Amino acid sequence: MEQLIRQIVCFGAFCLCFIPGGIAQNQNNSAKVDTVSIKFFTDSIGLEEVVVKTKKTPSANSRWSDISPVELATQGGANGNLYKALQTLPGTQVQGESGKLLVRGGDSDEVQTYIDGMHVLNPYTAAGINTPVRARYSTFMFSGINLATGGAPLEYGDALSAALPLDTKDKSVINKLGINLSSVGLGGGGTKAFSKGSLSTNFDYQNLDIYDRLYPGRVEFEKPYRMASGAAQFRYHPDEANLFKLYVEYDRTDFSNYAMEDNRLFSLGENNFYLNTTYTKRFSNDWSLFAGAAYSYYRQNVGGAVVADDSWMERQQEVHLKTKISKRISPVFRVEGGVESFLRQYDNNYENVGKATTESSSVNLTRSVHPAIYGGFVTSTFYPFQQLKTELSLRTEYTRASDHLSISPRFAINYYWDDLMLSATLGRYTQLPQNEYLIQSSRLLPQVCDQYNIGGQYKSGGRFYKAEIYYKKYTHLPLITPMDSESSVYPDNVESYSTEDSESLASTGYGYSKGVDLFFNDRSLWTNFEYQLSYTYNISKRKYAGYRELVTPQYATRHNIALVVKYSLPSLRSIIGLTNQFASGRPYHNPNLPGVMNDEVKPYNSLDLGVTFLPSRKVIIHASATNILCRKNEFGRTNDKPVLASSDHFFYIGVFVTLGKKAAYDVSNF
Repeated sequence: MEQLIRQIVCFGAFCLCFIPGGIAQNQNNSAKVDTVSIKFFTDSIGLEEVVVKTKKTPSANSRWSDISPVELATQGGANGNLYKALQTLPGTQVQGESGKLLVRGGDSDEVQTYIDGMHVLNPYTAAGINTPVRARYSTFMFSGINLATGGAPLEYGDALSAALPLDTKDKSVINKLGINLSSVGLGGGGTKAFSKGSLSTNFDYQNLDIYDRLYPGRVEFEKPYRMASGAAQFRYHPDEANLFKLYVEYDRTDFSNYAMEDNRLFSLGENNFYLNTTYTKRFSNDWSLFAGAAYSYYRQNVGGAVVADDSWMERQQEVHLKTKISKRISPVFRVEGGVESFLRQYDNNYENVGKATTESSSVNLTRSVHPAIYGGFVTSTFYPFQQLKTELSLRTEYTRASDHLSISPRFAINYYWDDLMLSATLGRYTQLPQNEYLIQSSRLLPQVCDQYNIGGQYKSGGRFYKAEIYYKKYTHLPLITPMDSESSVYPDNVESYSTEDSESLASTGYGYSKGVDLFFNDRSLWTNFEYQLSYTYNISKRKYAGYRELVTPQYATRHNIALVVKYSLPSLRSIIGLTNQFASGRPYHNPNLPGVMNDEVKPYNSLDLGVTFLPSRKVIIHASATNILCRKNEFGRTNDKPVLASSDHFFYIGVFVTLGKKAAYDVSNF
């Protein structure tokens, strides 16, 4: 019985459904009993933040939920995709045509991902025309997943709206080996554990050829979407005070399809490499040290990017170096500080010398920019009595290209009253403009966002409720303005807009975003039943990029609702999940009406289904379907035509099988 329980515990949330009895206990009490002295300290994080892992979680006032990998896998319609599952949390907004994560009125570039405290330059997979992306990294790598939608710690730099810190597991003591087969590909991996560490590997191959033949969408592929990826992680822990991790991942993606508007052949090839290494040491005098380095490389080649026979190359590189120390000065006071640098390079090349192009009109343009950020941060945490916690932080950043020094303060306070916590944060956050603007003017100032958050949360007996009011003020946004102030142009697609000789680009844009987030999660209402309800009300206005008036950006929606329900059937060893997402219509510019960004498309609605089945202790079957009502959702309009996703729905089924004898299939190969 004990062995079966240990095997099923590796499935995380599954254990609530499949453990038939109690845990057997060791009845041998004949061993000598030593006297143990236990000394308690009031920690600088509240009980509401404690999860079953040794890593530090973000402050409670910035956290909506700790999401386990199994919860992601069993969420209807998520298909194991980290970013799609996170879009059911408050503050997020659906962007079905790209699949990227948007938070509280900010665009997708304002959300930054960190793995073990180190920055990930490009966390999304490649995407075609209106094709949603996925997370490059398996959700099962991580011991827990937190999303800081507002008031994030200043340790996470260059993140204007939100930070997504992900922590990998520190140890793996069991040898594991497994394979998986799905409707879109196959994979496998495992872990070899030794006395003071472990080595894990994983391989995945995806090919949508058969899927596209059975369930064709709006895109006609010449070569189907294919992606091959391999990853490995080495962990070494000689003792409890020292931990070394090294993670490396590479993936290759390619496909080609015919563009719907002019039937040109669009082809894409992409290479992505990521290396992450960290070292953590705890000293006996309550000091701790962290040092890390990360390297990201990304290159994409596109044929038929704008017209037939042209080519586009984009390459990005980043070296992220970081060191921090922390010290518990006393039971009620703790300090933490560190320094880091982001060293980046971005290059692109556009070439159009095809047969249809004359020599006089041929184009071969190469551009490059090398931005760098040097930053330092310090945080002091003080809790004069058990119910009150305060944090005061300061971050400074020097941007080399613009020769600009930024100073960003942050203050947070939490008050605990039984099961209720009240919180407030205010802070300043900075981020470099997007590469498409920096490559035109590298001396643009860092964008600035001042955030103000007030909220409360209640957690007791399987219930977690939270409400938060927020206000964000944007300054120093990149703004394209005509040299002749009397002229005015409002492009439908700002991302494709570029400056010309008659225009200027400056850090004079501004805007705001304000709203309310509500979150309800209940696991105790009925036996074997859980629901999660999220609601976000947001008003966002910006004068930036090609928008020369204060308008609602094309990606922002006023109302966003997500309902997730799960019901477990222990007798059938299965979990059924339903997810319904609703968003009010996204704005667009209708030339037939007065004003700018003056109309909305129809509201978005998608009902998704997921079923997880455990036929034996070494086999997991998971099936998922998105938008099962086949609703045709619109994400804007261009030239009076709706912007639609490449497909209205997606179907997935996967089988995960254990090959080892000692352990059931662990959904985490890491």
